[in-house]
Amino acid sequence: MRQFLRREWIILLILFATLMFAVAIYPSLPEQVPIHWNIKGEIDDYASKTFGAFFIPILNIIMYVFFLVLPKLDPKKQNYEKFTASYKIIRYCFHIFMVLTYLVTILASLGYKVDVSLWIPVAVAILFILIGNIMGRVRHNYFVGFKFPWTLANEEVWKKTHRFGSKLMVLGGFIALIGAFLTQGSMRFIVLMVGVLAPTIITAIYSYLVYKNIAKE
Repeated sequence: MRQFLRREWIILLILFATLMFAVAIYPSLPEQVPIHWNIKGEIDDYASKTFGAFFIPILNIIMYVFFLVLPKLDPKKQNYEKFTASYKIIRYCFHIFMVLTYLVTILASLGYKVDVSLWIPVAVAILFILIGNIMGRVRHNYFVGFKFPWTLANEEVWKKTHRFGSKLMVLGGFIALIGAFLTQGSMRFIVLMVGVLAPTIITAIYSYLVYKNIAKE
């Protein structure tokens, strides 16, 4: 337990602080809080303040446990030891992204002028860049990475796919990040989707071609 706390104390502190913030901010929230914005940045859905205050902090804690359990369930769990540091970075990036998203929505709920249509795409783009930067180090497994049938079937395809896909993720993230500041409204959303989806689609095609080539050989 002592080793676990020494290894995990930073993210545990972040999760605990977010939950305590939710408890503290709860009385100040309106009875109905915004939980969804359309591509133009306009609020189009509301929920109770209990949901708005606690859903993301509790979901973040659940995901924390989920990330800890995943390696133990994976048939290739021994491979996680080969990218322990990268897996930890992925986990941290996800949890911090959730916290930042939560803070943006809470500020909007409290009436602050926060451009959700800008800062959420910025956060997504940065997350994509950070994870893409280490995706090439992720080893063969069933839960993390580009999990296409052909990458799961062949470790060599996995390696080539992730080296290629990691570069596209970083590029796509920068395109989405720049687009977030240079565009507005629906165009900002379109650029974000291009930056996020195009790398995945191109990587899938590349990966399949690599698989077919190796199969022929």
